Amino acid sequence: MKKLIFLIPVVLLFGLAGADKAQSDYVVQETPPLVPSELIQEAGWTRNWQMNLPLKKHEQIDRLGVMGPNLFVMTDTNVMFCIDREDGRVRFTKQLSSSRLPVQRPFYYDNKFWFIVGSEMLVFDPKAGDFTIKEKIDRIGSGAKCGLTRNKDFIYISGSDKRLHAINVDGFWQQFIATADNDSAIVSIVATDEIVVFATQTGNVIGMSPNKAEKIWQYDATGDIKGQLVLDGEEIYVGSFDSKLYKLGLSGGKLLWKSPFHSGAPIRDSFAVGKEVIYLYNALNGLYGINKQSGKAVWQVPSGEGMICETPEKGFVFVSPGVVKVMNNVTGKELYSVNFSGVRKYAVNTTDPTMYLTDTKGQLMSITVR
Repeated sequence: MKKLIFLIPVVLLFGLAGADKAQSDYVVQETPPLVPSELIQEAGWTRNWQMNLPLKKHEQIDRLGVMGPNLFVMTDTNVMFCIDREDGRVRFTKQLSSSRLPVQRPFYYDNKFWFIVGSEMLVFDPKAGDFTIKEKIDRIGSGAKCGLTRNKDFIYISGSDKRLHAINVDGFWQQFIATADNDSAIVSIVATDEIVVFATQTGNVIGMSPNKAEKIWQYDATGDIKGQLVLDGEEIYVGSFDSKLYKLGLSGGKLLWKSPFHSGAPIRDSFAVGKEVIYLYNALNGLYGINKQSGKAVWQVPSGEGMICETPEKGFVFVSPGVVKVMNNVTGKELYSVNFSGVRKYAVNTTDPTMYLTDTKGQLMSITVR
């Protein structure tokens, strides 16, 4: 039988701070919990830590994500907080750009954060607490359309010129450029040392040589592509405006499911690939849990917005306006729900069974689930 764990929490909103501080300036603060202790205990979870990020007046948290041992938090004024996931301490805070300049989603490689901000590449080292690279790359035009990715030899950036720019990591000179045969805009890139795969707005998924503009394979979806490619071992997942999720082989670009998964509405946003389940959202049908091997839905939460974390058998689904539903990833049944009325944003964590939750004003909590 489903159980509903419900209690209205008290939320404390904080903040004033500078935008460039070291770890010692910020400590974990004991304040009324974002999720009440009674709910955490009843669910059998463990609260790890809670803190309040010192935000400026009117500044709000815009997004957060798991990057190795770090929690990456970005505010709506482009201030980045780098937080130790284990103890919740702020390692460093950096202003990435003026608040009006768009900052692409960071790429995590070699224990560093790689950003494209306008037409500048920034590399932030959490251990050093500072930028190790600031490189202007004018050849990409007014800015990268989908951030960057890289392997051991090259950085790959999609420019406003509809070209894929391969930049040598030794000296940052351009090795080559590539484009789709139909000259469509490039919206997503993934790379390994053996192959680079990019997707275009018109629905082409193209595998190419990592060190020259040579096409190896091409797969054409029947609709446009707006979201991100997701690389998972030797497999690639891509969603399309034709409502379908495709699973392709990395080496040959072949469809690996008998047929794509049909979600019933255009797939606009990126999705999360877990250990055994893919968590796919669309605005019409909510969140699906899709078995990676069969390509079939295990469960559907019509009001679900996204996954927060998972265990080997459970998916933890955020449901607006502030509830977490716990779904069995094997049977497809809902196990129980927990009231998250104070939570507004969360990190998508497929690494371990830990939740990172926040309101928009800076209250941040870590919970380990079971």
